[in-house]
Amino acid sequence: MTAIAERLDPPRTAVRRLDVAALSVTGGLLALAVIWLLPVVWMVVTSLKATEDIVRVPPEWIPWPATLAHYQEVLFSSSRTARIGRAFVNSLVVGAGTTGLVLVTSAMTAYPLARMRFPGRDLVFSLIVASLMIPNAVVLVPQYVLTQQLGWLSTFQGLIVPEAAVTFPFGVFLLRQFFLTIPAELEDAARIDGASAWQVFSRIVLPLSQPVLAALAIFAFRSAWNDFLWPLIAVNKPEMFPLPVALALLRGTYASESYGPIMAGAALSALPLLVVFLAANRRIVEGVRVSGLKG
Repeated sequence: MTAIAERLDPPRTAVRRLDVAALSVTGGLLALAVIWLLPVVWMVVTSLKATEDIVRVPPEWIPWPATLAHYQEVLFSSSRTARIGRAFVNSLVVGAGTTGLVLVTSAMTAYPLARMRFPGRDLVFSLIVASLMIPNAVVLVPQYVLTQQLGWLSTFQGLIVPEAAVTFPFGVFLLRQFFLTIPAELEDAARIDGASAWQVFSRIVLPLSQPVLAALAIFAFRSAWNDFLWPLIAVNKPEMFPLPVALALLRGTYASESYGPIMAGAALSALPLLVVFLAANRRIVEGVRVSGLKG
């Protein structure tokens, strides 16, 4: 009876220990969140300051008077910062194009690797997964030479196709793991009804794969949106610069008086990723979770 009573009513000491542990973990996580958010807060605060207040010592965390002049300069000015607005559009085009290309090629590659049997299937999948171990910097030179020979330097296709190639192996791995979890009975029933392999893929498998496709789309868009090294190498026309390159070059050329426009451009550059993440947060978690149910 004593043991049963202790289970039903645990000692107060144990409860206090659990409370202290939970409070400690919560406090530690809150401290890490504050540290992580400080640069973001400083970016937004600086973008709202007047130019003469940005480099003031000691720094001010509350912009007063607050101004949207830097945002207006970035979005509507015809001066040097107008390239940031064009770069924002370039990044949107590259991000959307990369996402679409990754979804199409990864899905069409992952499906036969998961649901069909053919000689060399496991070898092909192993090579694709092994390519994830290769650092991107290793393939920069051959990638640049190939892009140059195709005449794709300073073009959208020269930015989109190599960016998609970076995310493609991960997309194949993620989608294949999810396709393995789909019951084979669904495909068998469709084939009995006369459906072809393409109809099974497009009408049954893809509709069931919306969570993992949404997760992959967010990963691909984030990778293309934030990439700096490849656009810096492959683009030599200012009107084709994506946003990370345009912001970096603006800082290198105009020094301190461009802090305001740079921070405004950086804040604007974070908005698409923030909106996409908030809109599809649950799909990210669900897609990653269900893709790992079966090896």
